[in-house]
Amino acid sequence: MKNKKIWFIGGCVILIILLVVSISLINKKDNKNSNEDGNKGSSLVEEAASNSGKKKEDYKKFAGGEILNENTFFNEYTFISNNKAYIFDPHKLETGELSYKKVLDISNDLKIINIGTPYGADIHFITNNDAYYRIHDYNVDNKIKNGYDMFENATYELKMFYDSYTKLTYGEKLDYDLIFNMHMIKDNVIYVLSVPWYDFINKKDYSFTKTKVDGNYEGEKILNVYNDRIIRTDKAFYEVVDYYKDGEKTTGTLKMSMLSKYYDEVLTFTYKYVVLKDYTLIPIRDTFINRNKKYVEYNYKDCFEEEINDFTE
Repeated sequence: MKNKKIWFIGGCVILIILLVVSISLINKKDNKNSNEDGNKGSSLVEEAASNSGKKKEDYKKFAGGEILNENTFFNEYTFISNNKAYIFDPHKLETGELSYKKVLDISNDLKIINIGTPYGADIHFITNNDAYYRIHDYNVDNKIKNGYDMFENATYELKMFYDSYTKLTYGEKLDYDLIFNMHMIKDNVIYVLSVPWYDFINKKDYSFTKTKVDGNYEGEKILNVYNDRIIRTDKAFYEVVDYYKDGEKTTGTLKMSMLSKYYDEVLTFTYKYVVLKDYTLIPIRDTFINRNKKYVEYNYKDCFEEEINDFTE
């Protein structure tokens, strides 16, 4: 009887030990998964600060950011939001001062799908019916030099530049959902576009081409394009880049991992910053965890001189 009691107690002790060990292993696994997710439950500000060796307090906010939305398109010194054109001073933006002023109201009848490539003090935009408009600086005394002063001295008026952007640029009118610098999107597929040209040396004509971009964005719904190369889908953010594969230049997409992880916090982009929905400005370069190449802060797509194996950044 005594032996049975000892065996019973011993069995209970063993069961308790096994239960404690099992709980410990489960908690350890959960903690590991949490750590692998990159401090799950934190914010983009916290993770970007940790990633770049900064403090959360180092990040400024876009003063007066209530005018921005997910369809706000930026250039270096200008942006269009809610069918209003603005100029802004990047220096004031970075110091947390009110940096912008409105220069023109655009008719709500025009559906703007992208801001045009910057040229002088003019502000360009493209509409959903392929029309190209220029908010023209008609101040003939304005000095053409790079800097905010050129925009502040401008006097603006709206003019239609041409009624078919693609026909003038590529020689034929294209059917697209979104268009940006040398690229277009149709039915959630990105295409590279080439401008037709004539080679005077070899006396040869090169015709227009449209080439599908293969990439990790495929299968997702494309919602918007920022800075002529950042793609917002319904699930993630991607950067369109060129790279070399088997010695040939090709185009692909790099998934912006940290921004995609905190997808719901992202509002829009300037050339330099991702703007959050609380108007915090985070340098885009602070969000990269797998990009050895320096990030370029302008509208042209980057080119990697080597083959890419991991299409994340």
